[in-house]
Amino acid sequence: MFDQEKIGLFLAQARKEKGWTQAELAEKLGVSNRSISRWETGKTMPDYSLLSPLCGALGLSVNELFAAERMPPPPVPQYDENMLRIVKEYQRMKKNARLALIAALAVAGVILSFFLGFVIRGGLAAMSMLGLAASARVEVYEDPAAYQELMGESARAQFRTKWGMDETIFPASIPGDARVERYKMVYYDPWDAQYLSYLVLDYGDAAYDRECARLAAYPSTPYRGYYGVTGFSDWRLLAMYADAYQGFVYALTDGQSRIIYVELIFCNYSFDIEYEEYIPAAYLPDGFDAHAGNAYERAETARSRS
Repeated sequence: MFDQEKIGLFLAQARKEKGWTQAELAEKLGVSNRSISRWETGKTMPDYSLLSPLCGALGLSVNELFAAERMPPPPVPQYDENMLRIVKEYQRMKKNARLALIAALAVAGVILSFFLGFVIRGGLAAMSMLGLAASARVEVYEDPAAYQELMGESARAQFRTKWGMDETIFPASIPGDARVERYKMVYYDPWDAQYLSYLVLDYGDAAYDRECARLAAYPSTPYRGYYGVTGFSDWRLLAMYADAYQGFVYALTDGQSRIIYVELIFCNYSFDIEYEEYIPAAYLPDGFDAHAGNAYERAETARSRS
């Protein structure tokens, strides 16, 4: 089974063997220190375009990277090249959400490996994850009674960390003095988990003022320009946690009694779901585009390669 955390530890060990800091490795690859940290903690995997430069810098084969251990060279010289092709094709299809084709790719990869006569742990791990991606389904939760199982530190394991995004903008629990107008959580994990949630609460006057004060004290982060976002024209923004790679968590208000809490958390610069199907457009930031191949993704990818 593909073990992202184990791969991260292996990467960290290989970097330290070179005597490099995360910043030094990041500079060699043209990425941020944060990217290296995310890889080494198992939160994300490098884009396929970075696998060869990363492995080359650390003196690893792509197969060793997936296996997360040093291994003898395979008898087939093209093995790493074939692995890269498989990962590249998977990521391309993943961004287009063509799961049927991903399933076909998984079968083709296994056949290719047997044809080459060298099925080893790294290849099996990659194929295993491709098969897992093909079987993933979108999960939708709408019962407010399940809120604490899906949000925050007390949530079930797969909902707890959400790529390190800060959910404290959302209330820790649904307040007893607020009325739930709507709650929805969407979860999808074809390989990299992604989450879309919104909670709409109507408060009484005193409770509304307290909550606005809590959110006003939140140390909001810059967000304009990420994924084409220009701001919010229909609501007043109360608090924002934005990450240039993972997305947004924020709270909006109508200035009267209603507060809307939203999280848009994804990976590899785009959602793998048609997110507009799950959230009212009015709750999205102006200009927001997290579709596969969005302009922000293209710009960031080009920047990382320059």
